[in-house]
Parts: sequence; structure tokens; C-alpha cells
Amino acid sequence: MIFILLILISAMFIGVIRHQKAQAQARYWERINEFEAQRKRQILATAIKLEQRQTPDSHIEQKWQRAS
Repeated sequence: MIFILLILISAMFIGVIRHQKAQAQARYWERINEFEAQRKRQILATAIKLEQRQTPDSHIEQKWQRAS
């Protein structure tokens, strides 16, 4: 009887440890994905700023291309 109880308790602890490990891994990947999304937003913002700094000549050329 005690032996069966010890097996059940150890199985429960192993299950808890695996569950905690899975949760930690999920949190890790959530952070990685958030950092990746933040990096993409920064790259996009930089690209938009660089595009807005175009010279007036190239801006006029774009207007002519659109009109054509």
C-alpha cells in the first residue's frame, strides 16, 4: 500500500515538474516572438522615416510616374 502511494506521489511530482517546464518554455517563446515583432516594427519605422526623407526631385519624379 505504501509502495503504491509512493509511486503515485512521485508520478504526481514528475507531472508537476513537466508542466512547469512546459510553461517556462511557452513563456520563453512568447518573449522571443514579442522581441521579433518589436524588431520588425522598428525596421518598418526606420524604412518609413528614410522614405519620408526623400529629396524633392525624387518626389516630383514619383508624381510624374503616377500620372503616366
